[in-house]
Amino acid sequence: MITLARTGALLAPLLLALNAPEHPRLPGSTPLPPTAMPPSPPPPPPAQRERGVALGLFAEDVSFSYGPLLAEIVALGATQVALVVPLYQTDGSSTELGLDTRLSPTLETVADTARLAKRDGLEVMIFPIVRLSAARAGEWRGTLAPRDRDAWFASYGDRLGDLAGVAALTGAKRLVIGSELSTLDGAPDLERWRALIERVRGVFDGKLVYSANWDHYRQAALLDLVDEAGISGYFGLRAPGAPDDDATAEAGWRLVRRELEAWRSGRDQPFIFTELGYRSRAGATAAPWDESPGGKPDLDEQRRGFAAFRRAWSDSAALDGVYVWNWYGYGGPGTTGYTPRRKPAEAEVRALLESL
Repeated sequence: MITLARTGALLAPLLLALNAPEHPRLPGSTPLPPTAMPPSPPPPPPAQRERGVALGLFAEDVSFSYGPLLAEIVALGATQVALVVPLYQTDGSSTELGLDTRLSPTLETVADTARLAKRDGLEVMIFPIVRLSAARAGEWRGTLAPRDRDAWFASYGDRLGDLAGVAALTGAKRLVIGSELSTLDGAPDLERWRALIERVRGVFDGKLVYSANWDHYRQAALLDLVDEAGISGYFGLRAPGAPDDDATAEAGWRLVRRELEAWRSGRDQPFIFTELGYRSRAGATAAPWDESPGGKPDLDEQRRGFAAFRRAWSDSAALDGVYVWNWYGYGGPGTTGYTPRRKPAEAEVRALLESL
């Protein structure tokens, strides 16, 4: 009769054999469990960004010199300047554009200012924008509907050709071929733009830039034809009536950053903010694009907008440059315009440029 004790004795050697390792291992040779690899660090920002400031050539006095303003821009730490040249047409349906005799600089002034900027060590970008001298309700350069598109492009091409000549003669590095032309920068007009760009490249061999409006950059097919993709950075950072503080403004810019980095990942050319600006008045971070007159001065809201951008964007590998809008203007604590001159935002702009 086989007892339980006898059964255990018979099975013990078999159990030992089953539990023994298949091959004996030397001490210390047992493999360790796999360890998780640390995540790859984010790519670094570009080595050389465009640290720019826009300077509107808006003086009505023909003897005005932009030299002192350029010196201030250099002192801010800028390495690039965008010389903004307003071109005027009557209204949104007009087909003729030109330099206004009072509100636009002469080509000679543009050339002289570009040479002064180069003398001060700044790279120059010539930056034309379209303005309407007798705009009808709701019209601006983003809503143009010329009654004859071919005629408009012919006139605009002539004006752009003049500025391309100035850019070539003065050694400018960049030329903006258009800004915020949302009704004219889509696929239906690309062939007109191709012809215009071909003419411009025959005169100017520097970089061509297009500046898409902040709410239209995904539809701006013209960006595919230029060397650098630009966006005017007037994104609202909060809803009207929402808290107006540093944390809210920074959260607004971080949301925009995620959207733009996703868009940027599918593009090969550099990406820059061609305009980044806030008025020094209440509500500026909710509606940075609002150029309407008046409003209550708020110097700190302007400062907060620039500070939020710096904290949200300075380490982004997707960003190749920024141009602060706009250094022209008297500035000072009692004004509500875009210029940061002589306001708390001036120190923040300096910190922003240093961080790029």
